[in-house]
Amino acid sequence: MLLATVLFFVVFLTVIGCVGLGFSYFKSKQRQHIRSMLRNAEASTPVEQRTVQLLRPADVEDMITKFVRRFKVAERLELTLEQAGKNWSVSKLVTVSSVLGLIGFLLGWRFRILGYPELSGLAFAALGLSLPLLLILRKRAKNIGAFEEQFPEALDFLSRSMRAGHGFTIALEMLGADSPDPLGTAFRRVSNELQLGSSLEVALGKLVTLVPLVDVRFFVSSVLLQQETGGNLGEILSKLSHVIRERFRLKGQVKAASAHGRITGIVLVLMPVAVTGFMMVSSPSYLRGLAADPTGQKLIYGAIIGQIIGYFVIRKIVNIKV
Repeated sequence: MLLATVLFFVVFLTVIGCVGLGFSYFKSKQRQHIRSMLRNAEASTPVEQRTVQLLRPADVEDMITKFVRRFKVAERLELTLEQAGKNWSVSKLVTVSSVLGLIGFLLGWRFRILGYPELSGLAFAALGLSLPLLLILRKRAKNIGAFEEQFPEALDFLSRSMRAGHGFTIALEMLGADSPDPLGTAFRRVSNELQLGSSLEVALGKLVTLVPLVDVRFFVSSVLLQQETGGNLGEILSKLSHVIRERFRLKGQVKAASAHGRITGIVLVLMPVAVTGFMMVSSPSYLRGLAADPTGQKLIYGAIIGQIIGYFVIRKIVNIKV
C-alpha cells in the first residue's frame, strides 16, 4: 500500500512538472512577443510610454493557476510574490516547487539518509516542495523590512515637498521617482493609480495591502483624515516620522536586550542537527540501529517534533512587539 502511494505521488509530481514546464515555455514565448511589441510602442511619445508602463498585459491563466485558484490560495500567493518583488506567476511557483519536490524524493530514495527509503524520500520531497516558498517569504520579509527603514525619510520628503508648495499628488510622484526600491516601487504604484483616475482612498488602500505595516496604516489614516477635516498635512507627516524613528530606537534597544535569548535559541536548534550529522559520519551503524528499532523510531519522531515546538516557543519568547 505504501509503495503504491509513493509511486502515485512520484507519477503525479512528474506529470505536474512536465505540464507546468510546457505551459511556462509557451507562456515565456508569449511574454517575449508582448515585450517586443511594448518596446516598439515605448519609442513614440511620453504619454504612450507612461501608458505602456501602467497598462501591463494581464497574464493568461493556465491550467495550474486555475487548479490552485480552486483552493482559494492563488490570490494570497500572488500577493506574496508581489510583496517579494518576484515577477513570477502562481503556475511557475507551483512548477518549480513540484520539480524540486520530485528531485528531493528521488535523492532521498536513492541515498536513504534517514534509514528507510520511503521516509527519506518523503522528507526530502517536503523540503524541496517548501524551499521556493520559504525563499520567497524570506525575500518578502526583507523587502518589508527595507521599506520600514526607508519610510521615515519618505515622510520627511513628503512634508518638505508640501511645505515647498507642491501638492500631495505631485509629492507622491516625486517620491516614487527619486526613492530606491522597494519604497520607490510602492509609491510609484500609488502615483500611477491616481493618474489612472483612482481615488486617493483606493490607491492608498492598495498600498496598505501591498505593505502590511502599522506605520503605513497610520500614514494612510492621517492622509485620509486630513482630506476630510483639513489641517496641516506637512506637520502631521513630520510628527509621524518622529514617532516612527523613536519606535525604531526603542526596537533597537529591545533587540539588543533579547540578543542572548535569540542566540541561545539558534544554538539549541542547530546543536542536535550538528551532532546528528557528526554521528552519521563517525558511526553510521549506531544511527541505523536506532532507526531500525521501533522504539528508536518513536524517539526520533519525538525529538524532531520537540525541536520544532522548542524553536517556535523560543522565537515567541524573544519576539517582543514594539
